[in-house]
Amino acid sequence: MSGKIPKYFINELLSRTDIVELINTRLSLKKYGKNYQTRCPFHQDKTPSFTVNHEKQFYYCFGCNAHGNAIDFLINYEHLNFVESIEELSIIHGIPIPFENNDSNVLYLKKQKLYSLMETLCRLYQKNIHLNKLATEYLFKRGINKKMIEIFLIGYSDVYWHNFSDKFNINKSLEQDLLNHKIIAINKTGYKYDIFQGRIIFPIQDQHGRIIAFGGRSINNTLPKYLNTQETTIFSKGKTIYGLYQVKKICSKPKYLLVVEGYIDVITLTQYDINYVVSSLGTSTTSEHIKLLFQYTNTIIYCYDGDQAGQNAAWRTLIKALPHISDQKNLKFILLPNNEDPDAIIRKEGRDNFQKRIDHAVTMSRFFFKYILKNVNLSSMDEKFQLSALALPLINTISSDTIRIYLRQRLARMIGILDDNQFEKFLYEQEIKKTTKKLIRIKATPMRILIALIVQNPGLAKIAPPLKTLSKSNIKGLQVFLEILQTCLNHPNINTGQLLEFYRNSKIIHILKMLSKWDHMIIQTEIHNMFLDLLRNIYNKTLEERQEYLISKERKKGLNMHEKKEIWNINKKLSQNKIKLFRK
Repeated sequence: MSGKIPKYFINELLSRTDIVELINTRLSLKKYGKNYQTRCPFHQDKTPSFTVNHEKQFYYCFGCNAHGNAIDFLINYEHLNFVESIEELSIIHGIPIPFENNDSNVLYLKKQKLYSLMETLCRLYQKNIHLNKLATEYLFKRGINKKMIEIFLIGYSDVYWHNFSDKFNINKSLEQDLLNHKIIAINKTGYKYDIFQGRIIFPIQDQHGRIIAFGGRSINNTLPKYLNTQETTIFSKGKTIYGLYQVKKICSKPKYLLVVEGYIDVITLTQYDINYVVSSLGTSTTSEHIKLLFQYTNTIIYCYDGDQAGQNAAWRTLIKALPHISDQKNLKFILLPNNEDPDAIIRKEGRDNFQKRIDHAVTMSRFFFKYILKNVNLSSMDEKFQLSALALPLINTISSDTIRIYLRQRLARMIGILDDNQFEKFLYEQEIKKTTKKLIRIKATPMRILIALIVQNPGLAKIAPPLKTLSKSNIKGLQVFLEILQTCLNHPNINTGQLLEFYRNSKIIHILKMLSKWDHMIIQTEIHNMFLDLLRNIYNKTLEERQEYLISKERKKGLNMHEKKEIWNINKKLSQNKIKLFRK
């Protein structure tokens, strides 16, 4: 990111980051020899093929060829862009990003300003709730205790902004910032007001605990009953999960996450020690929600009202989730009695009975067929065909072979095809065969092996002799090798992950990435000797190039005394096959 984020800072971030620890907070890694392994998160992996190397600070999947350093993992796993991944690492390590050019990072600075303003306003809302009897009485009436008020940072916004600003001595500068960022508003007559005026405030936090938005609940029958902050550069309803930060503080990898609809539902269930409850902010579930939730758990349980509207909402969620379901990632549903919500029902029946509902949640496959079979007459051949036409396209969106085949077989029996093999054969004939990516085969030239060795083992640079005499050689790839060698010498403790980061936006990054994961078939104990042998051979080849040039010149023009002496020395070195530079 030349001109934006200094390379030295990126290198510093990577040197502070242990890729094993970073990935292990998101996936369960197991030690396997020198490496760590798990099933790949980027493709349907039946056996662990995703490998993380601590020494190289690099990951690689033998199944789908996914690979990279800590930054690449965040980009691909958490769907971040480059700058967002750097920001993520900077937050983890508690160091700000020192942009080189302030004109290039207006968005970043705007986001930092928003975070600061949201945090300031959140604290004022929190202070204010303890000064407003009506607000606290409402919460206590809803059964929310003081501990939950503190954990979820619940606050209150006064009906009149001028009362609020006077109460907390909000100066003109802060007020103008709040107006500029549209956190508060001003009407045509110049009257300033908080869009959440007269509402209980539920601060919305990101996974790091930063305040990114607010939700407001009316307590005086003002409509709408619930109101959210408008979308900003730090807040998108379709990508945000309420309560996830609180869950993560208790357990970074919960067994499952229970998704409910409202703020109060999350808070009440947490108060009853259901410590894995989150909400999608009252909006329809999105694919981004599902991907985010699956980053923290293998099982998502959605809780809906059992009426028709609730069942329809559950079905829409299921359709969005099908492409993300795998042998590891699964979905379940709880359908509550009509007109009941989690907040009310847990108070009515208690924690243990509510936990039983969770333990007996409806599986994805059961709900799928229960919903899709509604109003289908299986004694009618036409309706069987309609069922097949509706169900098959949905089943085929599932990437897991195991789950997809299981659901197909269940469907086959329902429509009267009892021979599972016959049905699968029929489907196979109807589908376009999936094309698989061919493994990239690299021709093992000496130069490619040499570059691969130093990319995979940057410490080899320390044993390389001075190579200035090679700088004018025309051997293909040599200049690339010499540049990488110099980078490794300039950064003696550099690892593979950091080295690749130096060349992220260069013309050679693709070949370097390819060679970084290439199996050159050289055993570890022989790498040192092979590296020196290859250098020796390249040095000899350079001498041979010079020798050929001088011989050709001698035939055409003749040589001066200096050149005659040079060719004599070259002949001597080549005949002896000993290069002084490489003597141990």
